[in-house]
This record gives sequence, structure tokens and C-alpha cells, in this order.
Amino acid sequence: MSPPELKSAPIPPAADLDARRVLLAEDDPVARMLTARLLKKAGYDVVAVADGGAALAALRASFFPVVLTDWEMPVLDGLGVVAAVRGGDWPGYIFTILLTGRDSHESVLAGLEAGADDYLTKPVDEAELLARMKTGWRIADLELRLRTAREEAVKLSLTDALTGVNNRRYLSDELPSEITRARRFGRPLSVVMCDIDHFKRVNDSYGHAAGDAVLREFAALLAAKVRVDVDWVARFGGEEFVVVLPETDLDGALQVAERLRVATAALEVRHEAHALRVTSSFGVASIGTTWPEGSVAEPLLTQADQCLYLSKKLGRDRVTGERLPGQRSDVTPPPCAA
Repeated sequence: MSPPELKSAPIPPAADLDARRVLLAEDDPVARMLTARLLKKAGYDVVAVADGGAALAALRASFFPVVLTDWEMPVLDGLGVVAAVRGGDWPGYIFTILLTGRDSHESVLAGLEAGADDYLTKPVDEAELLARMKTGWRIADLELRLRTAREEAVKLSLTDALTGVNNRRYLSDELPSEITRARRFGRPLSVVMCDIDHFKRVNDSYGHAAGDAVLREFAALLAAKVRVDVDWVARFGGEEFVVVLPETDLDGALQVAERLRVATAALEVRHEAHALRVTSSFGVASIGTTWPEGSVAEPLLTQADQCLYLSKKLGRDRVTGERLPGQRSDVTPPPCAA
């Protein structure tokens, strides 16, 4: 039987995966109960189902690094389960063991060619099953550890080491993707470029350690004041940051920037015996629901940078924004109380 199309469950971080989770598919209720009991006693977290269809449903709902499946089952047989596993998109490798009463050379080859990693003939010897399971668990666990290491390496390569927000490489990689999504659905998108006013004075007066503390607090404030899992922050360089606001038009982005400006002015950074206060300037660039042709990532950032420069020129501690293309819109705050 050919396997149905199998869409895998949402992919969790590797750190949240457990290589000792086992999916057992066995239509014989007695064999299913005894095998599940044996595996649980050996320390495995077992989910047991009665047929291949239920096995696929379980795989759609959750990730199992090890799948132990009978060959002869209703709805979908073991070869179908194995083939569906091999055709799915998973967060890690799934080690599959096929159980069958067929012991011919042709049957063994058929199981392995379908994608099974291992093969046990019924009635299964308990010690041999546990030994094969241990091998499968080691392989799955090693794969998960390698994936965790890869994820950490990628995360570090895209994260600013000082502030913990995204770095410029992340901005360069992800902003075009955000633009592609917004263009496809005809949705607005805005970017906010912000800069700490007179940051050099902080370094000159209190030292670079104090300046680093201000940068960390400022980045944390930006990240905390925008929408989780929607907006995102990247360090552009030095004391300059970019906030990307999907699904946000110019008016909305100006409001966000003004909220960030007010919060920055109220921020007090404690460093050693000093209480440091800073202000910030903001430049906003937006695209509405009508998108121009061609690449707009660089024009958006350039426009935001120009608006930021204008905010600095007009006296700092303010927000200036403009559509791309469009007319400028300014927000000039009252004198800062800080």
C-alpha cells in the first residue's frame, strides 16, 4: 500500500525533543501491551497504537525519534508507515524498527529498501529488542545533540553578542523575507531606525563598560516594547538599532517609535555608582498596501536612516517618518523631563 502524504508536526527546538520517546504500532493487543510494558520498564516513554493509520496520526501530532512498527496491520501496513516516515519533514532523524513474522531474505530486503533501519522477526526476543532499541536510541540521541549544536551555532551567528538581540546579518537575511511576505499579501510594513543621542559622551564620561550597559538596557527595552513573535529588533551597528514592524503602516509605526522614545527617556541605567539617563532619536520608513516594483529592502533602510538624520538635525529626542515614496510626517515631543 502506498503511503499517504504525511505532513509532520510543528518542529520544536532540538532542546525540547526527547530521544527516548517511542511510537509503537502493533495491531495485536496482547503483543502491544507486553511490548509497551517492556519498553516502559526499560525507561522509554511509549505511545502505543493499533494500526498504521493511528501511527501516522500520532506522528502528525508529535515527534518520535524511534518508531517500532509491526509489518502486518490494518489501514496502513508497516512498510507504508516506514515509507511515510522517510517522506516526511522532521525535526530530527526517526529510527525505524520493523517487526514481522516474515523471515525470508526477500522480506528483509523489502523492509530495508522501504527505509527501515532495523528488522526483528517475531516472536521477538526481549533481550534482542532492548539491544536494538538501545542502538536506535543512541543514534536518535546523537542526531538530536548534533542538531542542538547546529541550532546554537546558527543562533550565535545571528545574534549580537553584547545585547542579545539580532545582529546585522540577521537583518540582511530576514528583512527581504518580511518584504516578500508583505508584498505577496499586499500588507504594509515599516522599519524604525533608532540611535542613542550623544552616546559618545557616555563612553567618554563613564567608560566603555558603562556604554555597554546602556546598549544592553536600550536593546532590552526595544525588544520588550514591541509585539512578541511579530516585530523584531536588530543591532545595526554601534549605538544604532533597527526595529522591523510587519503589518504596520506609517501612522502605526510612528506611534510605536514615539512609545519607544518616551520609554527610553524614562530609562535609568544603573552602573556602579552612576544612574545614567539617555534619550534617543528615531527615523521611520513605511510601505503601504501598494508596493513598488523591485527590491525595497535597501531603500527602506536608507529612508529610515535619512529620517533618523533629520531627527538628529532637528534637535534629537524625536521621531521623523516618511512613506516610501511619500510625504514626511514628524512627531516633535515636548522637552524631555530626563
